Amino acid sequence: MSRNLGTQALDRAVAVLRLLATVDGTGLRLLDVQARLGLQKPTAHRILQALGRHGLVEQDPETRRYRLGYEVAILGSLLARRTPDLRRLFAGEMQDLAEETGDTAFLHLRSGSDCVCIERTMGPYPIKAFTVDVGTRRPLGVGAGSIALLAAMERADEEAVYDAVRGRLRDFPNVNEKVIRGAVRAAREKGYALSDGYVLSGVRGVGIAIYDRSGAAIAALSIAAIRERVLPDRIDLLVRALERRRRFVERRLAIRSAA
Repeated sequence: MSRNLGTQALDRAVAVLRLLATVDGTGLRLLDVQARLGLQKPTAHRILQALGRHGLVEQDPETRRYRLGYEVAILGSLLARRTPDLRRLFAGEMQDLAEETGDTAFLHLRSGSDCVCIERTMGPYPIKAFTVDVGTRRPLGVGAGSIALLAAMERADEEAVYDAVRGRLRDFPNVNEKVIRGAVRAAREKGYALSDGYVLSGVRGVGIAIYDRSGAAIAALSIAAIRERVLPDRIDLLVRALERRRRFVERRLAIRSAA
């Protein structure tokens, strides 16, 4: 029983950190954290205080709002020293992809039940599709790159994601669990993911997962554009452009892991 309670407390603490990572620097009130995570007020307060003692969370003395602490940045910098910098690895390919297609290219990573955009490169086409900013965190399944990551998961992991994000999908009126499940099935059949107005009406996206040498999906690459630029005849062109970059990056990843 004590082990279960300890695991539950850890899960809740991680959920708080991920929630705070989704908001800007102004932070969230205690009541906001409580409501969004479905916690009792004393429980939310205890978790925030514990995280604060470790520097993972800080509270603004004037607004009383909570935000991520500097210890999170320190841990992130330590991790970055010993893991491949995916942004650097993808930089040239994303620039080429954006220039070739004219549209906006995105690089995404999975973070628990979320998808985080870590890089965005704009193409020359005058009408931009800024569906996601760098650092934006959204539930897995919302957006083409996000669908590609979800489609690369084992079925049990996929179901766990649906359980985790179900309540948060209310924030995205253009999409729901049924739509996401259908998009994931289609992505597995076709080998690429397609989103249609999930984040922003009138914008479509095409995405594919990127795999490491072991076959695990480590990232997703996607393109977004206005709907008129992502019609069936052009989707094939976009998919081929994405796949060329995937092959190049996956070869580089394989060489690095073998070195």
